[in-house]
Amino acid sequence: MKQLFTLFLCFLSLVSFAQVTGTIVDQEGKPISYATIILEQTQQGAISNDKGVYEIKPKTQGDFTLVFQFLGYKTERKKIQYQGKSITVDVVLQEEEFQLDDIVIKVGKNPADDIIRRAIANKEQNTKGTATFAADFYSKGMIKSLKIPKFAKDKVYVGGDKASGLDSLGQGILYLSETVSELKYQKPNQLKEHIIASKISGNNNGYSFNTADESFYDFYENQLKVSDFDAQLVSPLANQAFSFYKYTLEATFKDNGVLINKIKVTPKVKNQPVFYGDIYIVDSSAALYGVDVTVTGVSLQQPFIESISISQNFFYNEGNQTWVKRSQTLDMLISLLGFKGQGTFLSVFNNYNFAPHFTRSDFGKEVLSFAKDANKKEEDFWVNHRLYPLTTEEVKDYHVKDSIREMKDSPQYRDSLRMVYNRFDVLSPITGYNYRSKSERFKFNYNGLIELDKIGFNTVQGFFMGTNLGATFYGADKKSYTRASLDVNYGFASERFRAYGSLSHRFNDANKSSLYVKGGTTIEQFHKENISEQFNSLFSLLFRKNFAKYYNSERAYVGYQGKFIEEMLSLTTEVGYEQRKPLFNNANGSFYTGSRAYTSNDPTAPLNDLSAPIALHHLYKFRMGATINLGMKYVSYPEERWYIRNNKYPKINVGYEKAFAGNLSQYNYDLVTAGIAQEITLSNKGAFSYNVKGGHFFNADGISYVDRKHFTGNQTHLNIENDRMSAFSLLPYYSLSTNKSYAEMHMEYNFKGFIMNRLPLLKWTGWNVVTGYHNAMMSDTKAYQEFTVGLSNVGFGSMKGFRVDYVRAYQGSHFFKDGFMVGFKKDF
Repeated sequence: MKQLFTLFLCFLSLVSFAQVTGTIVDQEGKPISYATIILEQTQQGAISNDKGVYEIKPKTQGDFTLVFQFLGYKTERKKIQYQGKSITVDVVLQEEEFQLDDIVIKVGKNPADDIIRRAIANKEQNTKGTATFAADFYSKGMIKSLKIPKFAKDKVYVGGDKASGLDSLGQGILYLSETVSELKYQKPNQLKEHIIASKISGNNNGYSFNTADESFYDFYENQLKVSDFDAQLVSPLANQAFSFYKYTLEATFKDNGVLINKIKVTPKVKNQPVFYGDIYIVDSSAALYGVDVTVTGVSLQQPFIESISISQNFFYNEGNQTWVKRSQTLDMLISLLGFKGQGTFLSVFNNYNFAPHFTRSDFGKEVLSFAKDANKKEEDFWVNHRLYPLTTEEVKDYHVKDSIREMKDSPQYRDSLRMVYNRFDVLSPITGYNYRSKSERFKFNYNGLIELDKIGFNTVQGFFMGTNLGATFYGADKKSYTRASLDVNYGFASERFRAYGSLSHRFNDANKSSLYVKGGTTIEQFHKENISEQFNSLFSLLFRKNFAKYYNSERAYVGYQGKFIEEMLSLTTEVGYEQRKPLFNNANGSFYTGSRAYTSNDPTAPLNDLSAPIALHHLYKFRMGATINLGMKYVSYPEERWYIRNNKYPKINVGYEKAFAGNLSQYNYDLVTAGIAQEITLSNKGAFSYNVKGGHFFNADGISYVDRKHFTGNQTHLNIENDRMSAFSLLPYYSLSTNKSYAEMHMEYNFKGFIMNRLPLLKWTGWNVVTGYHNAMMSDTKAYQEFTVGLSNVGFGSMKGFRVDYVRAYQGSHFFKDGFMVGFKKDF
């Protein structure tokens, strides 16, 4: 009986998995990858894999015609009789017999230009039929390592785990994923995707990041953004395309009686945001028949990108009489510092419905959602829904990584791994120690005595070092937790030990609320945004320049933070006590051998070692702040939502601070602040950024120097740490500190090649012109202004990550100083 039952199950599996399979090759027997296969008169389609293998399963039995398409080859049609059983249909595609014999080329006229002009003129007509639709969608994403330097082969991690499946040359699959989803789309930019199945090799709890938004590259639009890079690429069918491209009619051919024009697209200037390659235009309607183009990393201004190639195939839909995109392939090559990789993302659109009945509720703040069991689909589901057959390498990757995952999920492995993780050895007091419980509801960390970001030098403490101890207690849901942390610090010259601790609890609620208590003794800069401890240590030891100025803070605070109205509003509030003490220099050591001396620890009297900007005092403080992000969208996972900021709207900040019950009434004050910031992309002409903020003090004539407004300056001529949109390049530290009304403005325009691409010789560099204006205004002194002009994306080859600026500063209308700033660009 068991044998009969097993045989019956096997029979059912043969029937349910029965499909049309085969291999597509060229005349020389070489496999044709990424060819499109369509069941004619249906909405079903598939793509061949890199071995030329395809699979497609008709939804019903009967007579069908299979259509095989690949750009550069003749379209092949095969009639089949599908009776619900697996059949094999192999195809040999013939190279297209391109010809130009029927084209009459007049002297002085380029026939390709006329075709492109018609395509541009007919864009509205050719996209009218696809303005609104619903569709089924399948995608597969794969990221491969092509080369890893020897020193890094054992240090490659993916998703927190050491990469598996790499060979001795460092080649292999790092990420492999598939999705099946349902799409709703409405022009100009309304896209909603519901993923019903998500599969990641070696991970049965994760969710794919290869989603449909990476397949909506519309070459009918004037500009395109590729792979989330900022560059606005000019489409070969843009209204202004003739300013960027030259066109050549390479050939014509017919597909089922329809004349197709193959047009070569060549950039006039390669460094501009442009593509190169071929586009295929239907002669009668001037609609897109196919796209096969490439953009270089130089055009994207991403030096680690070698190229990104995009191929699209279209088919004619009788229902709406429109050429519709069937499939897309995106292939990315990456190279950086000896690493080489490839990312391939394949998409297939099926079962189009061009007359959906959408309502306002169909498109809202939710842009992506996952079904509850999306990552729990069994293999039979994928056999029936996979539109791109797995290669031998991919089958092996799924098998190996899923086997490893099952082993790692076993209680025995997890327990043995925990024991290794928890092992304490003789070096642990120096290098650090971590512990986690068997249930993983408790974790402890000790960061050791060689925590680099807590080791340094300043003139108050001399050489200092510190460490952190922490413990985390997770709730039964593993989402709520309580965290305890203690930072300790010791200065060898000051012979002073300091400790600062915090205790916080994160609730498992919709508002992501948390409560915290923190307090202790710390050494603080009067304005820590000026310079980091590490940078100050370097300048002190190498050049005897102690830019950081300190005071001692003993404080205790209790606070709350949370997010409301679908995370449009973020609130923070806290109340606490502070005692401030003056500090003085205790160390004079440096590797610098010149005659320069350290300045005092008083920013108001740098030549007086005995002075201090504050006296011992204490006060209480209350703070409340709000951040407003308009137009928030979100992704719905089965367990939670992840919100996405909408860059079309500015980010708004408002705040209130009150100091009260000071030991002297002069230390009490009120402060109201507000700010607004945004980056605006201006088509292919660059990006404009602004950050405007200000505040007003009430009853603050005698407040502590600690509580004044300190503008972020720079005296290093290096722009590596500070955000250029909140700092000044040549402003001396603490020179504009105020307790009056103030405002500051930072504006920057990055032309992103719009100017340089038009200048002879310089257009080949790939550099960008960047201009800026920065202003600090106080009610009690003249405004400080900086005008900047610089070059970003400076460098050669894959090392174009630098930026150089010339800065000219004015105090009021009088020239103050000028100079050059060197640093890294921040617009990767």
